[in-house]
This record gives sequence, C-alpha cells and structure tokens, in this order.
Amino acid sequence: MKEILIQEYESINILGISSKEPTNNFYYSFVNGATCEISGPLNKEYKVRFFDSFKNQLIHESIIKNNMWTRTTAQYYVPWRIEVYDNETQELVNTHHFNAKGKRIYIHLDSAALGDTLAWFPYIGEFRKVHQCHVITSTHHNDWFESNYPELEFITPGTVAENIYAKFAIGWFYQDKELDLSKHPIDVKTISMQQTSTSILGLQHKEIKPKLSFKDKGKQIDGDYVVIAPHASPHAKYWLYPGGWQTVIDYLNEKGYKVLMITQEPLGDNWHDSKLGGTLKGVIDKTGSYPLEDRYNDILHAKAFIGMGSGLSWLAWSTPTPIILISGFSKPYTEFQNCIRIFDYTPNLCTGCFNKHWLDPGDWEWCPEHKNTKRQFECTKYIKPEIVINALNKTLNIY
Repeated sequence: MKEILIQEYESINILGISSKEPTNNFYYSFVNGATCEISGPLNKEYKVRFFDSFKNQLIHESIIKNNMWTRTTAQYYVPWRIEVYDNETQELVNTHHFNAKGKRIYIHLDSAALGDTLAWFPYIGEFRKVHQCHVITSTHHNDWFESNYPELEFITPGTVAENIYAKFAIGWFYQDKELDLSKHPIDVKTISMQQTSTSILGLQHKEIKPKLSFKDKGKQIDGDYVVIAPHASPHAKYWLYPGGWQTVIDYLNEKGYKVLMITQEPLGDNWHDSKLGGTLKGVIDKTGSYPLEDRYNDILHAKAFIGMGSGLSWLAWSTPTPIILISGFSKPYTEFQNCIRIFDYTPNLCTGCFNKHWLDPGDWEWCPEHKNTKRQFECTKYIKPEIVINALNKTLNIY
C-alpha cells in the first residue's frame, strides 16, 4: 500500500499557482454627496480627490485609511471624477467617473406646494433621458403625473429606494434663513423657479411644461369666460391697486365675457374680500375647496387666465390657456416666461423682494424693506387696471 501511495503522489501534476496577495477594495456612491469608501486588510493611507471633471476643478480632498470613507458636502449633481492615491508613494491606485447609465437614481421633490411641484417635476424625466438611467421618484402628488410618465418609477415620500447609485433632492433648502449651498450650486433667488431643478440636476435649462394626468371633462360653463385667481399667500403677492380687480371684471362683462373666480379663499369672507378692495361683483363664484382636476378643466376651457405668482398660475401655465401674470414682489425672470407679465418698471420703486430676502412663511404682512410704512407693498399699488385691460385686449383680440 505504501508503494502505491508514493507512486500516486509522484504522478500528480503540481500546478504553479501563486498565493493571492490581500488587497483593499474601493466603493463609490453618490447618495447625499459623492462618497468614496475603502475597505480591506491592508493598513494603508490614501489621498482621495474629488474633481468636477467638466471644469477639471478640485472640489474636495481628504486623507483616509482603509476601512474609512470620505464624502463631499456638495449634494447636487456634479460630473464627478474621483481619484485615489497611495499617500506614501503618491501613485494613482484607483479612479471612478460618475456614470449613471443603466443605474438606479432616486430624485425626490422636497416641496408639496402646487407651484413648486409643477415647476420642478418635468426635469426628473429629462435627467432620465440625458443619463439613460432608471429613475425612481417621489413627489407629494404622484397621482398628478404617474399615467403620463410610465418610464419613471414612482414611490411615496419616505419610502426607502433600494440599490441606488445616486440621490438628488429638489427644493429650496435653508439653514438659519441662509441658503444651504451644500444643496444648491447657485443662489436660487437669482434664477427662475424652474432653474432650481435644472441647476441641482446639472441640466441645460429650457422651459418645459409638465404632462399632467388630469382628464379633459369638457367645458362646464356656457359662453366665453376668463378665469381669475386674485388671492395668494402672502399679501405681498397681491395686486393692490384700489379697485383694480373690479374694474377689470366690469370691463370683461361689458365685452360679453363671463368671469370665473376659482381661489381657495372664499368669496364673501370679509377678511379675504378686504384684500381685494371689497367683495367682487359680476363673477361666477367657484371659490373654496374643489379638486385640482376641476380647477385644471375650468382653466383649460377659458379664453384667458389672470393671476398672481401663485400655484394656480403655475397650473394655468401647464395648459394651453393664455396667461396674464401680475406680480411685483418677484422679478420678471422668476416665474415662467410663457405669459404676458404685468410688472411696474418705475425707477426707484421697490420690487423683487422675493429675489433678495428670505420669505418668512409665518408673516402674512411680510414686506422686508418697507413693512409698516407708506411704501409697504408699493410694488403693485401703482399698476393701473388699464395695463391689464390692454393685455386682455391683445390676448382676446378685442379692438
């Protein structure tokens, strides 16, 4: 038996396989910032450098050891290039370029506001097209979009999105009344509302309307009519020329147009009516609580819409209906451009506070530069009804 075993052993082919040296592993993620994690048994020190590859600009640098991680503060989209060096030899040992193609990306809207949602949502789909990735998204109003965006995966806010490569949040983010620049590449007050979304997602900006899931129920009002939405929040958004709204309503009625008022704020409520100079006459009262789909249909079949810098104006913008937008608290670039914008360009008149100051949502009388003075809300006090009527004449072809 011994001889047999020796013979078998001597006939075995010995393979020249070298032993595998232990290595460290490198992991990359773009969830809440660009992250590099290094794990493994080798006790080494590394220099990790995060570049904006488009600008070839160093954004962040950190020295870490194995079984540690480092992350950028910037949480918006950057075309990242991450380089990892052996800190002893300065040899480049690993690199990674942001590449979303085919990967799962989570993009969510932080705001539940009507205008914010309609302004920001369209660019989620654009990100998917540009990067050829699978996008998971959550909004506070998924039902407004789901049927018209089958290529997106919708989840409810707060649901954990699994196995994602990157995550981006769209919103206006503040810390102690100062804009959180870790979540914004640019001061959002200096750009249009829609550019909030394109700047965070790193997309070229062009005005895009959302494709809403609301069904056209047909015209519900006989005859030609114009929709008005004279209320907004805060008071600074209002058109405050004395008797302005009533003058416009009377003119439209005289020209044979009905006027439909659709605000959440009820007609006949003394406090709300006082902000318009008294209870408006000559309107069809559809104020109060109505489903947004009804509001959409009423605007869809109107000959024109007149509103402020409010969510209902953004809803009107999502339809083909012509819009007349009256605003002084925001600069003309702030809202959508597909409208006739009524704005007072008088020199030395105070306008555009929304674009200069933090808006206190708890202060109805918010007017950061002239509150409790004769100049409070002067941005719209001198916009005469004739200016709005001229815009209506152009829109409705009244001569």
